[in-house]
Amino acid sequence: MRIVPLGLTTAATAAAAAAVAVVGAVPGAIAGTAATPAATRPAGVTHASYRSTARIVIRPVTAAGHTASGFRARRQRGMSVSCTPAEPSPGAVSRNIEECSPSAAYAIACWKSVTPHRTLCLRDPRRKAVDSLRLSGRFAPTRVARRRDRAPLLMVLTDGTRCFIRDGGAWGTLKSRPHWYGSYSCSRHGVVWAPPRASHYGVDESHPSWTVRTAPFNGRRLVTRHIRRAYFVGTAKG
Repeated sequence: MRIVPLGLTTAATAAAAAAVAVVGAVPGAIAGTAATPAATRPAGVTHASYRSTARIVIRPVTAAGHTASGFRARRQRGMSVSCTPAEPSPGAVSRNIEECSPSAAYAIACWKSVTPHRTLCLRDPRRKAVDSLRLSGRFAPTRVARRRDRAPLLMVLTDGTRCFIRDGGAWGTLKSRPHWYGSYSCSRHGVVWAPPRASHYGVDESHPSWTVRTAPFNGRRLVTRHIRRAYFVGTAKG
């Protein structure tokens, strides 16, 4: 289930606290506007000090609904998801990859399966496996999300921290920015925070080295951190 953070009117809100239980990770961030206050940055550190962010596209499922070469499907019982109404996955670069509900399933990127009444969902782009989940209702065609609404499903920061995109759930607030919302859950540094109406779920893509801003829940001090790898998903040929 998507959440709409305070001050937002679009469906551009990602990942969930449920992702921690399902994927074994925690979430990340969004890019701000020109009026957004600057986050803390170590003295002398610039974008030029870091290599460009590597954008990686994982393609685990074909358009026909088969697993791609090198990937396997794990059939999960006792869990059903709905992909209606059709919502494009924020991390998709191909059509017909959807974000399904409930958020507890962390069905953040799903393809229609060749098996009737099933959907194949990638929960962790680092793994060579997709989960086959029972599909409630139909899997309708979708376009790719608007450019500003696209964001990595997983980010690896320069210090190795992993940040998974949020998929709903109730989260705390940032004391110094009460109207901002958490968009990724990270293995360290708390979460990624995004101001209202930010593009890319708070990921600043304005430089070759992308950045996010992190702080613990109920924290005050935002820290700008660089992204080493950003994972997206697409549909495989075949």
